[in-house]
Amino acid sequence: MRHRTHSEMAMSPSAVRIRARQQITHPEKAPPQGPPLAPHRRSERESLSIPFHLRTYEKEVSGSTQDLSPHGLRIISDIALQAGTPLALQCNFAGICYLNLAAQVVFSKPSKLGTSPNHAIGIKFAAMREWEESILASALQALKQDPATHSKSLLTILVSKDAMAQEAANLSSTAPNLNMFGGRKGSRGQRNFTPDPPWIVDLKRQIEPYSKAILECRLVQKASAGTLSLPQMRGWLTQLYPFIESFPNWIALNLTKIHDPLSRAFMIDNLRVEKKHAAQWVYMAQGFGIPREELFSVQPLPEVEALTHWLWSVNTQGTLAEGVAATNFAIEGVTQGIATLTLKGFPRYKRLEGVHLERKAYWWMEEHARYDDLHPAQALEIMKLYTTTKELEEKVTFATRRSLEYLLMALETCYTHFQPQDDREALVGTPHSTQLRRPERVH
Repeated sequence: MRHRTHSEMAMSPSAVRIRARQQITHPEKAPPQGPPLAPHRRSERESLSIPFHLRTYEKEVSGSTQDLSPHGLRIISDIALQAGTPLALQCNFAGICYLNLAAQVVFSKPSKLGTSPNHAIGIKFAAMREWEESILASALQALKQDPATHSKSLLTILVSKDAMAQEAANLSSTAPNLNMFGGRKGSRGQRNFTPDPPWIVDLKRQIEPYSKAILECRLVQKASAGTLSLPQMRGWLTQLYPFIESFPNWIALNLTKIHDPLSRAFMIDNLRVEKKHAAQWVYMAQGFGIPREELFSVQPLPEVEALTHWLWSVNTQGTLAEGVAATNFAIEGVTQGIATLTLKGFPRYKRLEGVHLERKAYWWMEEHARYDDLHPAQALEIMKLYTTTKELEEKVTFATRRSLEYLLMALETCYTHFQPQDDREALVGTPHSTQLRRPERVH
């Protein structure tokens, strides 16, 4: 029985209008930002001296915390930890309250305290749920009020073993031809990739107007200028959350299809990066006054949900090259431009009532704006490697274009669906509802 191709299976999104004659603009990259650490807010930090045990795979040290807050802590240790090291914290607050938390090293730098070589280590709590935040805040308040409880408390800090990180590191270090995936830099500091075959040149030419249409669509341009209404801003942040939350799953679907170590190392590393982005999107939405519960219970509009359904379909039923093209090349390839533009408009929203853009609200956009196009370029190498026939070249090109079509349709739908009834609503921050209106029935 003949299998249907993706072009036969996928419905063409009629709402997509590509403005092919418009000129591409390349947004400037945002300047690099330092590592975010909540304890930078010194007004919230408390010099609570709580005993701790720090255990690594080879050594264990003890000491007392220097700073401790509901967001993170700082310790002095003769063990140096690399930034990004995942940690598990077992908290015993005076034998009354117990809490297990995930954390991450933000910085580790030499300290002048003491006679022996020491390191000041900054740690931030990660992926905390609301009830964990409440318990921790209450426990720290109790410690602050009763200094006698300090010595009765204990923080056990364990270095978590990240199996995916280790596998990716092992694969990258042992695999040949590392330059193919940009693992080393050329003599002039540029990443080295394989030359584009004619079909890739043609693919890039075909998708150019689609990428341009996304970056120049009304939602992105007005968000960049800070003139997108607050209901529209809240609307698209809420609507696209299921898509952002599902993104790592699509990458994971392709791991079983990979037969070479370099491609597997890239996909594992990309998966690790994407796993934290859903939490960052939640922080951004909360900054614009959207409750978590609204994100977790959103009912996507049909045109928005079509984007998610398409990526589930192509990554489940398609080949590795098709899935990587649709997900890692197409979507990640245009995301940097969206983030760079949207980030410019954030300061304009701070004056609106109900908007509280703290540091965490910037994380998702800042991280994606800082990307140097390495992920899409690496994805392109996988596409070249696993696209072995003329028929597959056509399928990969179709999958790339279709993802951009659906993304544009989702953004345009959010713009029109949440558009205020009059201009006055766009200037007021008080109204806050991204609850869905039932779309009008088309006869």
